[in-house]
Amino acid sequence: MNKIRLALAVIALAAAGAHAQDKPCAPAQAAAAEKALDRVVNWDLMYKTWQDFGHCDSGAAQDSFTDALMRLAVEWKNVDQFARRYQGDPKFKTFVDKHIYSPAAKEDAKSLYSRAKQSCPPKLDAFCAELAEVVKPAL
Repeated sequence: MNKIRLALAVIALAAAGAHAQDKPCAPAQAAAAEKALDRVVNWDLMYKTWQDFGHCDSGAAQDSFTDALMRLAVEWKNVDQFARRYQGDPKFKTFVDKHIYSPAAKEDAKSLYSRAKQSCPPKLDAFCAELAEVVKPAL
């Protein structure tokens, strides 16, 4: 079952990568994306930055997206914002999943898995269970 989920995730990530390539990212935009990602302190800002600069999700900016995303995820604050964005926008979910599977996120995956399994806020059980299943293959 996990192999099927992983295969589906890989297919979805490939499709997301192709979508991100639809709009070119100028070097100035990539630099602006990295600066914006340095200022991301909550999930709503992460979502807005992804909307503005998601097309720049490659190279150094890709690593910055992973760092910002995993920093927020491991902090485990405003989980309700995370859940709302993750469950409410399939493209954002695919983006998040892609970064969870990134080699740059490997060290944070255990912490994220632990938080999803052991520190789930009330009424977010379905989100936490889904997130734990997504993170599990990245461990």
